[in-house]
Amino acid sequence: MDKSLRFARPYLLTLNIAYDDYMELLYRAKLLPNARLHGDHFTARKIIRAGDRKEAVRKTVQWFWKQFKGSIGEAHNVLTINDPYDEVVYSKKFSCADPANKYLDDETIEKVITGSGGKLMKESRQGTPHHPPNSLRRVKRRRKYHRTVAPRISISSSGAYYFRLTLRSQVSKKGEILQKRKIQNLRLRARNLEDAEREVIERGLAQ
Repeated sequence: MDKSLRFARPYLLTLNIAYDDYMELLYRAKLLPNARLHGDHFTARKIIRAGDRKEAVRKTVQWFWKQFKGSIGEAHNVLTINDPYDEVVYSKKFSCADPANKYLDDETIEKVITGSGGKLMKESRQGTPHHPPNSLRRVKRRRKYHRTVAPRISISSSGAYYFRLTLRSQVSKKGEILQKRKIQNLRLRARNLEDAEREVIERGLAQ
């Protein structure tokens, strides 16, 4: 469906702003309606309307930087967006880096971790301004498996073709290994097996 035709639904964003940063906002006459003091920080909430959560994240981040320009900290440290329509659900293809799965509140994080059966955990790394961390990360990185489709040619789970190069041969003497074999999987430009075999010959890789 065309995004322009989708019904804009409300999403609730929450800002947790340090006390000193909030006082600075007041000094500059940048008021946040309904902000409330909770311990050492202020909490403010705002409704963002969007067709889905990914769009809500995009709109929220744009609003945040236009409004504050980094004066109250990085977005991933002070901002969360709820998941009122259960759009953030774990599956085998779940991507922690998908914008739709970022800026999650604690309730949604716990829900997704439970749904993953322990495959996901809350992200604790800080990241950088240009590379903010995700809300979740995998407990153990998924291995990229290669399937052999021809002698020394394999295909990865993403569909890329590789050629196995022997960089150093194994050397043995009287059953004792003196030098271990060293190999490298060289990525090919080919998009199918026929082109991969032709590329190996043209580049002289099989010699």
